[in-house]
Amino acid sequence: MPKDENDREYFYLHEARPWMKYYPEGILERKYPETNLFRYLLSKNVDRMNSVSQVYYGKKFTFDDLRKESILSAQILNELGTKKGDNITNLVPNIPEASRLWFGATEIGAISDFIDPRPDTMDIRANANKLLEIIKFEQTKYIVALDICYLSIIKPIEKELKAMGIENVIILSASESMNLRGKIDYLHDVLNYNYLRNLRNSDNDVKKLKGYKVLLERLKEMEKQKGLLDAAIKTSPLHVYKYSDLVKTCNRSIYTSVLDPDAANYMGHTSGTSGARPKPIIATNRNGISTLEQLIDGGVSFKPGERVLHILPYFAPFGAYDNHLLNIASGSITLSVPEFEMGEFGYLLKKYQPNVIVATPAWLSSLPDCEYIKDMDLSFVTRIIYGGDSMSAADEERLNTFLFAHGSNAVVEKGHGMSEFLGCGTYAKDSYNMKNSIGIPLPRTIYSLVDPKVEDKLVPLKFYTDQETLSGELVVSSDAVTPGKVNGNIIVPRYTMEGDSSGKEYIRTRDLVHADRNGIFYHEARKDRSFTRVDGFKIKPYEIEKEILKNNKVIKAAVVEYFDDRRRGIMPMCHIVLDENIITEKQILETVEEIVNKNIIGNPTMSSRQIPAKFKVRRSMPLTKNSKVDYNSLKMEELDGNEINVDVNETNLTVDSIEIYFNGVNTKVKKLNK
Repeated sequence: MPKDENDREYFYLHEARPWMKYYPEGILERKYPETNLFRYLLSKNVDRMNSVSQVYYGKKFTFDDLRKESILSAQILNELGTKKGDNITNLVPNIPEASRLWFGATEIGAISDFIDPRPDTMDIRANANKLLEIIKFEQTKYIVALDICYLSIIKPIEKELKAMGIENVIILSASESMNLRGKIDYLHDVLNYNYLRNLRNSDNDVKKLKGYKVLLERLKEMEKQKGLLDAAIKTSPLHVYKYSDLVKTCNRSIYTSVLDPDAANYMGHTSGTSGARPKPIIATNRNGISTLEQLIDGGVSFKPGERVLHILPYFAPFGAYDNHLLNIASGSITLSVPEFEMGEFGYLLKKYQPNVIVATPAWLSSLPDCEYIKDMDLSFVTRIIYGGDSMSAADEERLNTFLFAHGSNAVVEKGHGMSEFLGCGTYAKDSYNMKNSIGIPLPRTIYSLVDPKVEDKLVPLKFYTDQETLSGELVVSSDAVTPGKVNGNIIVPRYTMEGDSSGKEYIRTRDLVHADRNGIFYHEARKDRSFTRVDGFKIKPYEIEKEILKNNKVIKAAVVEYFDDRRRGIMPMCHIVLDENIITEKQILETVEEIVNKNIIGNPTMSSRQIPAKFKVRRSMPLTKNSKVDYNSLKMEELDGNEINVDVNETNLTVDSIEIYFNGVNTKVKKLNK
C-alpha cells in the first residue's frame, strides 16, 4: 500500500474496490451475452414461454405473446421502411404496445426515443414547439404517439414535421389491449381517483355524485376524442396509421435481425429540464445487457412469477430498465399501470397487490399515512425498493415498522444511480443496507471520489487507512454508462482519472457523497442545489429563479425545497421579494398568477412541474457572511400559514386545473384557464 510524504498509508477507491468482498469470487470473470436486447430477454425465458409475463387491466400476456407481438412490431416497422439507426420518437405511457414496438425496433436496429408524454404546460402550442425542438435535435424519422398525445401535441406541428421529412406517425390507444372487462376496470379507476381527490379536498356528502358526473364526462370525452382522432387522421398531411390497423394489414415480411451489441436501441431523458430540451440519454444493447446482468449479479432481480408493479415511465431509464426490463429478465409478472393519481399510491397497492414495489421515496413514504390501506394485510409485499432520490433514516424506519405491523416481512432496500448509466449503480441490502446509505456499487460498476473543487479534470482523493470515511464528488465508470453522444453532439462528457493508466473513463455525477472503509456509500447533497420533486422530476432552482426574475414586479427570487405534508414528499417553494408598490392580498395573488401563467406555463422552455407549490412573499432575503442568499436558512424556515399555495391537479399523464390561494379561513382561489 502506498504512503504519502508524511508516511501515511492510503488507497484509491477505484483501485482497491473494497466493496467486492461482498460478492462471490469469480463474479467478474463471467461473460455477458453479446446480442441485441430483445434476443437477450428471450434467452432468459426459454423455459417459461407459456408463463404470464404481463398483466394489463386484467388481460394476461405470456412470454410467448411478448415474443410474437414484438416480432410482429419489427415486421410492421420494416414494412414502413424503418432502417438501422433510425430514430423513432415515442410519446407513450406504460401500455403493452410500447415495449413491443421498442423490442421490434431493436430487432431491426432502430432507436426507440422515449419522451415524457405528459404535456409540460397547459399551453398546447408551447408543448408542440418544445417537442419540435427535441425532434429537430434528435433527428427523428418516425413518431409513435398515444392518441391523445397525437391530438394535443403532434397535430399542431404536422406541417413543420412534414417539412423536416417526417412522413409516418403510428397512433396507439391505451384501450387497444383492453377487453371489455378491462375498459370497465379503467373507468372504475377514473371514478375512484375522482372520489379520492374529492375526499382530500372536500368534506361534503356529494363526493360520489361528483365522481359519477366525472365518469360520464370521461365517457363523453372518449367518444368525442374518437371522432376527433378519425377527423384529424383524414386531414393530416402525414401518413398517420392506427397501430391496430397496421396489425391487420401486416404482410409478416422477413427482416434481417441486427444483433450488434454496440448498436443503439434506446433513448431516454433525464427527469429534469435544462432549457427547451431535456437531456437525451442514448443506450446500446451492450449498455442495457450490462446493467441488467449487474442487477442480477447484485441481487436486485426478482423471482420468477413474482408480481412487480410497473409505474415508473419508459422515458426515465430507471423505469425502462430497473422497473420493466428487469422484470422480464427475472421471469416475473409486470403489472403495467399507464395512469394513476400520484397522491394515491396506496390505491395501487390495494388494487394490484404486488409482491414487489419499485418506486420513489415520496410515494413509499406516503404509505403509513394512507387511509385507504390503514387496516389492510400487506403480507403479499415481499420486497420494497426505492430509487430516484434519498429517504431519511426516520422515514425508512417508519416505513419498515408500518410494513411489519401490517404483516409484511419486507425491509426497505434502496439504490443510487443516474439516467446516464440507466438507473441503478449501487444497491443496499442485507449486511450493507445501512440507514441513510445507498449501498455498494454493482459488480462491474466503479464508484470513486474526486476533489469537487477541481472542474477541468478528475483528481482522485486518497483514502487513508487511519480514517473512517472519505467525502468528495462521486464519479462513475461502467459498461452501462451511455456513450454520451447524440448525432455527433457530446451530451455526457467522459473523463480519465489523473494518475490512472488503466484507460477507464468516468462521468461526473455532481453528487457529494462519502464512503466508509468497506466501500459502502452515503449520499450527502447535490453540487448545484438541485433536488428531486415528489414524483421523481429533477428541480434545478436556478432555472426557475432565472425565469421568475424576468417578471418586472419581482426584485429577488430564491427557490428551495420543502417537505409537503399532503403530498408526502419534496416540492419546490419560491421566496420572493416584490416591488414595494405590491402590498395588498389581491395584488400579491395577481402577481403570483402572472408568474405562473406567463413566466412558467406560457414559457416553452419551462415545465408545469417547475411551478413552485408555495410562494412566500418577504421584505428581504437572509444573507450569508459573504452577502449571498442564505439558501440553507430559507430551507430551515418553518411554514407559517402565510404562504401562497399553487395546487396543480395532475396525474402522471395529465395536467388539469391550477388553483392559487392563501391559507386560512378566508381562502381566496384563483383558477387558471386551460
